[in-house]
Amino acid sequence: MTLRLRPATAHDLAFCEHLSRTNMAGYRAARGTAWDPERFRASWAEFENLMILAGDEAVGILRLLPEGEALGLRDLQVVPGRHRQGIGGWAVRQAQAIALQRGHPRLQLRVYAENPARALYTRLGFVVEAEAGDTFHLAWSPSRVA
Repeated sequence: MTLRLRPATAHDLAFCEHLSRTNMAGYRAARGTAWDPERFRASWAEFENLMILAGDEAVGILRLLPEGEALGLRDLQVVPGRHRQGIGGWAVRQAQAIALQRGHPRLQLRVYAENPARALYTRLGFVVEAEAGDTFHLAWSPSRVA
């Protein structure tokens, strides 16, 4: 399977919103928070939105945002039928490479405590920097990589 990134377009918005809303539904339900389509659309204009493609098939979205000196990995979603195929790991490695190419000394993200992706982030060199309730703040820096 050959994966690649391409910038998302306005035509991708509905797909990406549906994917994020669907994938995050359980986390929102556990916290009693409703989906806010206006918040997603506002972030769409603010974030760098990249489609993850396997061939010509859209299999996910990677969303980035500069956060001071760091690059924030703000959202990573993979189509449910494509989980556990290495797509998420590939996308995180792409975000790490983008951070380096752009001169960011770190890549940072937030993840819910129960999210199984925490194990992936740990394998890829992220460390917990803070814990806020049920959310972990993780960061990766090339200076930490041996």
